[in-house]
Amino acid sequence: MSGVKNITIKQVALDAGVSIQTVSRVINNRYDVAPQTRQRVQEAINRLGYQPNAIARGLASRRSRTLGLVTYDFNDYAFTQVVTGAEEVAHQHGYFFMLGNSKCDPCEEPKYLRLLTQRHVDGVLFARLAGLDVQEFLNLLANSSVPVVVTGYHRRDLPISVVDVDNQAGARQAVEYLLENGHRQIACITGPLSAQSAIDRLAGYRQALENTGISYNPHWVVEGNFTARSGYLAMQKLFQTDRQFTAIFSHNDRMAIGALSALHQAGLRVPEDISIIGYDDIPEAEFANPPLTTIRQNMVEIGAAAARLLIHLVENPGAAAEQVLLGTQLVLRQSVHPHWTDFSPHPAASHHEAIETQQSDG
Repeated sequence: MSGVKNITIKQVALDAGVSIQTVSRVINNRYDVAPQTRQRVQEAINRLGYQPNAIARGLASRRSRTLGLVTYDFNDYAFTQVVTGAEEVAHQHGYFFMLGNSKCDPCEEPKYLRLLTQRHVDGVLFARLAGLDVQEFLNLLANSSVPVVVTGYHRRDLPISVVDVDNQAGARQAVEYLLENGHRQIACITGPLSAQSAIDRLAGYRQALENTGISYNPHWVVEGNFTARSGYLAMQKLFQTDRQFTAIFSHNDRMAIGALSALHQAGLRVPEDISIIGYDDIPEAEFANPPLTTIRQNMVEIGAAAARLLIHLVENPGAAAEQVLLGTQLVLRQSVHPHWTDFSPHPAASHHEAIETQQSDG
């Protein structure tokens, strides 16, 4: 029995009637190949039985075409959305991700950086850091031997590439909507104030109030940890205040849903007695009781933008770090009610540019 003949990329190119470079782009799943050409090359590969040598390709390009992706919790909805967007872009450019789960332990993140670097990945995407004392780790990332991009942790003072939403503007958008509906006493349930996103959302809350001439009331601000239970407990703490607030801004939807449970148990109607607005637009928000008005952040696009930036850094050694902030969208449902002393319609219309109205059936 004769041995298997080693088919070369040159033979594939000749058989398909294209250049070697075009065959290489098809093999690496590059997007810049016409569909008809891609099909012709793929048919030649199948017909000839060509097997690309991944090791040889890596040595020739000095790249493994593999990227690392590390997050703090595989169960987090936002992570799955980030991965969806990032993986799609990586695939289009002929890259693949190796995944790592730090399990909310910040000590694991430097270990993953070392491990992935030892595996010769071309770059690493950190899809949200564990969120405790991250300053030292961010400095480590800024001096990493491989390109690094971080999502969910925006810091202007660090020379590190970041893709995030503009959390301060998104929070300001939420509170401005409550203000436009006549609310002047607005409580706030924050995320953990060790997290930059929570710090930025609290700043946006304060800014919206101050822009309207409303004094910040620290008694109406309670810290949670982004879980539904923490929102429930935060609402109970707010019950212990003078309870003159008419609306609540929650730093995420899960805490808002927990707060809704506490409000229902206390016999309060939402939105007739108290209005509430969330942040994230998770799938459960649409099916809350009542459906939750919220601020949507497009996590799929964050993942896609982060992957594009990471590949750009990989393919352009020495490129400067970039910080990309994406916008948010106000999604109108049924958890906010106008609050006017005479209950007459307010003459001022909303000035938000990105608003989506959703109504339940029935």
